[in-house]
Amino acid sequence: MLIRSPKELALLIVSQRKKRKLSQADVGKLVGLKQQTISEFELRPEGSQLSTLFLILSAVNLDIKIFAKDETSSNKNIWKEEW
Repeated sequence: MLIRSPKELALLIVSQRKKRKLSQADVGKLVGLKQQTISEFELRPEGSQLSTLFLILSAVNLDIKIFAKDETSSNKNIWKEEW
């Protein structure tokens, strides 16, 4: 998934949190943050610290993978062999 803004990232994290049936309080307990901190991140991610982001990602079982703009993840999965 291509994420281009803090808000898009927050929406993805909220979706994953709900998919895993975790409340904001549950996420906070998993990583030692207050529920209010999770709420603030979900509402205003642009003001969050990177360390908070990585803790939340860990709690909802997500990783970040970064590519150069001129690379695409789909190009790496193209079959190059002939049958």
